[in-house]
Amino acid sequence: MNILKSKLVPTGALNNTKKTAIVLTAVMGSSSAMAAGEGGGLPAAATAAMGQVSALAQSMVDLAWPIVITITLAVIGISLFKKFSKKSVS
Repeated sequence: MNILKSKLVPTGALNNTKKTAIVLTAVMGSSSAMAAGEGGGLPAAATAAMGQVSALAQSMVDLAWPIVITITLAVIGISLFKKFSKKSVS
């Protein structure tokens, strides 16, 4: 509480204990609402939409891995080719 008060009082945002109590109540209420757990108060449609977005993101990651592996192997192959071609010329 002292940290919050010391940061807000010098700027003039909080002048008295009533405003401090209101701010602390709001902070504690929002943090406890966030800690309520899975779906804590979200509508079913929002939870379902987040599930769909998560599934879509996972499918994109699954599609990207073969491309990442191919590009990595190509870069390694090109680097090795350049290294050995320089040695053979020298």
